[in-house]
Amino acid sequence: MFDVEAGVRDVAARVRDATSELASASRSSATWTASDRASVLGAVRAAQAALAEAQGFVLVADRAAGDTMRTGDRTFEAAHARVSRSGLGEAARAVRQADALVSMATVAAGVRDGSVPLGHLDALARVAASSTPEVAAVLRTPQAQETVVAMARSQSGPDFARALARFVAAKDPAGLQASHDEQQRERFFSMSAQPHGVFLKGRLDRVAGETLRIALAAMGQFGDDTRSPGQACADALTMLAEKVCAGSTPRRVVAESGAHSAGPVARGSTAAAGPLVDSSTDPAGENSAATVVSGTVSRPHLSLLVPAETVAELIAHQRALDAATTAQDDRTDATATRGTTRGDWSRDSSRDGSRDGSAGVTAGGRGRGGAAPVCAPIALPWAPVVPATLEDGTPVAMSELARALCDAEITRIVMSAESLPLDVGRTKRLFTTAQRRAVVARDGQCVWNGCDQHASRCEVHHVRWWDRDTGPTSVTNAALLCKHHHSETHRLALSIQRLEKPPGWTRRQLARASAMEGTDTGGTGPTGVIGEPVESITGREPLRYVFRNGRGHIINSPSSGSGVP
Repeated sequence: MFDVEAGVRDVAARVRDATSELASASRSSATWTASDRASVLGAVRAAQAALAEAQGFVLVADRAAGDTMRTGDRTFEAAHARVSRSGLGEAARAVRQADALVSMATVAAGVRDGSVPLGHLDALARVAASSTPEVAAVLRTPQAQETVVAMARSQSGPDFARALARFVAAKDPAGLQASHDEQQRERFFSMSAQPHGVFLKGRLDRVAGETLRIALAAMGQFGDDTRSPGQACADALTMLAEKVCAGSTPRRVVAESGAHSAGPVARGSTAAAGPLVDSSTDPAGENSAATVVSGTVSRPHLSLLVPAETVAELIAHQRALDAATTAQDDRTDATATRGTTRGDWSRDSSRDGSRDGSAGVTAGGRGRGGAAPVCAPIALPWAPVVPATLEDGTPVAMSELARALCDAEITRIVMSAESLPLDVGRTKRLFTTAQRRAVVARDGQCVWNGCDQHASRCEVHHVRWWDRDTGPTSVTNAALLCKHHHSETHRLALSIQRLEKPPGWTRRQLARASAMEGTDTGGTGPTGVIGEPVESITGREPLRYVFRNGRGHIINSPSSGSGVP
């Protein structure tokens, strides 16, 4: 396309000069109109995407040629870090992105047209570089790339990273388990008492870390004008230790004082805003409605969202493992018994100084001294199922799910064909724990567009207000809002519209999937990679909401192109 000696260098020079000219012109951007600034920012993002693609292809070609490597460079990344002076971490990131762009043409096209932001590309490149060869090969298939681009087009960076993690976990349960096992092996915690304070250092696996986060959040300590979030977290850790040392773990339940109360409650203070109830006297956590804040967690707990097919696979895998272990034990017993009948006892007895061979191999597969023979652990493959997740969508290894199910309270949430929790029909004003869990399963986080507050920091709001609109206390009439946006919704008297999937959505997805796959889906739902349901691969996608004021003007809505009326 270009003469290598002149054309390419000339194009690169023109790009450099154009960007320099734009940089100079942007110094007066304070006088530009809003549309001018938006236009320039869009052009800059498009240019960054194009430059990233160009850099990717050049880097891969440079690595293949080996021209950049010099004596002392351990890797190509080290050579690129030396040339660019960007540091090894930044150089490794650039090379990862280059590999992803070159090996995934559909993703590269999505980067070029703006569907895949560079931050999303970096998350994909990290996953592709750290996955097994089998999963990396799946990611490079056209169907998988189309799924990834669709995810990137509709999700923020954090949501995309979590959805991608669920996608990979569904394809490689063994890899997820191996990652969890590594986190378990590397866990540690240390305290160092110094003259100027006690220093804490540690590392936990994701599930243990989430458990600790929930326990600290249950202490009700949050940053305010008098202390930073870090100081509030330190106070929460101290409070948690004091409660354990006191020999009880009381939990706070707060009475709701008014309609949709959203103000701070005992923030920054250990004084109770309501009665303290010891969990030993109320193990089920079922207090009267008058002593529970509507839509808040009744007691600290770790929530796992587990599809029914994942539980079925866990049970089937455990049964298969038990059967394989029994068969292996039977074979070991038979081998040991044959060895005994062939007179091995005489050689053992002469060696050990025993006439009756009691120290030799015995029936039942026992060795000398009654020790059981050491057998290699049995490893059976896992079926590719959607993984269990934490409330924020983080995948959970099967071993952790099995441990949780050993002693857990299980709430069944029936989902519709569009993956929406079906209502359980409640007439009480306060949302129950089961209803809250259903809302969390649907919304995932604060539904205010642009807010990513974790579900544990959110409250369940009546979309149609209880007192103003006589709205019911139901999952359908619920939306998850953080304290701030819950308060703003009531302060501004905002109405909320949930952007439901339109009628016929499931049928159209089935038809589209059948056309793409060329196979009959059998009415099991829309399919994506290797005939699996699209929503099973990508995980749940939170529904979008539109907030309007009393005049019908939109105050907050999803980004353009998402179907906002």
